[in-house]
Amino acid sequence: MPSDDGCLCGGCRRKPFPFVRAWAAFAYGGSLTQAIVRFKHGGSRHLARPLGLFLEPVIEHAVRAGADVVCPVPLHPRRLRQRGYNQVLELLRSARPCLGKNGADLLPDAMARIVDTPSLGHHSPAHRRDLVAKAFAVVRPKRIVGKNALLVDDVMTTGATLAEGARTLLSAGARSVTVAVLARAL
Repeated sequence: MPSDDGCLCGGCRRKPFPFVRAWAAFAYGGSLTQAIVRFKHGGSRHLARPLGLFLEPVIEHAVRAGADVVCPVPLHPRRLRQRGYNQVLELLRSARPCLGKNGADLLPDAMARIVDTPSLGHHSPAHRRDLVAKAFAVVRPKRIVGKNALLVDDVMTTGATLAEGARTLLSAGARSVTVAVLARAL
């Protein structure tokens, strides 16, 4: 991913991501990791508000940089039923005030996860890419065509999910895709 000085890391030079840039509020680790895991897997939905407030300046920055539409990474319907909520959509709802004042549209249903992928946490980067290949579809392409899309997730580790989501948005006609996450594994 490009750094502030425009340089790419070695991994990004070898296998570039399809998105233009990725922003993260925090490095993944410590107490934040515990809070994200409790929020995502422990049913602690009440953590959406404080975690969303951490994400808000990142979203605001991305929107000011040109994002027209904001798309949360979708959950497969089975996982959504199991969890009871899409954690990324809950984070965005907490950060929503920055969207309206900056003119970007939140599109919670523009994309769908059409492949029920397993949890990616314990897989290699290559296997993660294979597991998420063709996992998404744009179900409302008219809302995406010609737009600068901001794809949002809670955590970015290898970038496999976000890369596949970006490819899906681009193939549906998005002009460009940037990424924003609450935390990024370093």
